Amino acid sequence: MAFDLNRFYRQLDEHYAAHDNAATEQFLKSSRSQAYQQGLADPLPAGCPSCAPSLEPNMAYVSVCNEMACFYRGLSRFRDSLDAFTLAQEELESLYLQNTVEYATILLNKAGTYRYMGDTDQALEHFSRSARILETDRKGTPQVLAGLYNNMGLVYLDKKQPQKALEHFLRALPLVSAGPDRTVEQGTTWNNLAAAYRALGQQTQAEDAVGRAVDILSVLDGGVNPHYPAALNTRGTFAYEAGRYQQALEDFLEALEKTRLVYGENVEYAYGCSNCAAVCEKLGRMEEAGEWRKKYREVQQQIHCLHKDKTCAFQP
Repeated sequence: MAFDLNRFYRQLDEHYAAHDNAATEQFLKSSRSQAYQQGLADPLPAGCPSCAPSLEPNMAYVSVCNEMACFYRGLSRFRDSLDAFTLAQEELESLYLQNTVEYATILLNKAGTYRYMGDTDQALEHFSRSARILETDRKGTPQVLAGLYNNMGLVYLDKKQPQKALEHFLRALPLVSAGPDRTVEQGTTWNNLAAAYRALGQQTQAEDAVGRAVDILSVLDGGVNPHYPAALNTRGTFAYEAGRYQQALEDFLEALEKTRLVYGENVEYAYGCSNCAAVCEKLGRMEEAGEWRKKYREVQQQIHCLHKDKTCAFQP
């Protein structure tokens, strides 16, 4: 029986909605195996070699590997994420398909993993390789290009180059605003713009941008959209810097709750614990601050244990 990719995506959405990461991982592993076996079972073309059609890549296998890699990235299992992306790349490379949109998308997603690992040079290299493909002959769709520009902007923020970051986010904004099906991308772009404006000292624009992000993302997926915690953290940071500590704590706590529900105790969760500790100290709640510091160290250690090869940004 042929691997039904549409059915795979429907079932994957159901697994994500159930917030059972162990079950989701098992489903992804099983699907990857099924997709791979299908590729082995596909009949070879008959007839003379000059008349036979060219071999097609196993796109079901490529797609499942890509989804698995993104799943592992969300769990902060970065080495597993890179390995899964590499499997997808190898399938396309075996048929010399390095200049396709599919290959560029894998490069884009893999760059995101490098960014989470703190390897900004590798991240920017992969994003740039993806851009060279997607911007040639208009290969990239507006949605894919928007994702590319948003992610490149985040790397420039990491590299302390906010003006370059802002330029990339502003390139993404009209692309995500062009269609009603790009609500999530609109929310994430506004949140990215908020961070860039803040880094440039343009606080009024930053506050406006994060307000737009929260308004957009808070109503998606019953309030548990994976990008919503990032917007809450941004707004909480602004409140903290303005001395509105109670509002900051409320935003940080809600962001923590949403992050754990969607991804478990990952890198973002650790950062959130540190945020809560800092704001509790400002509120004079030192015992609570100590508990949050302790939780931060525990999560940090858990992540480090998954990355003994020191690929993780967190190291005790």
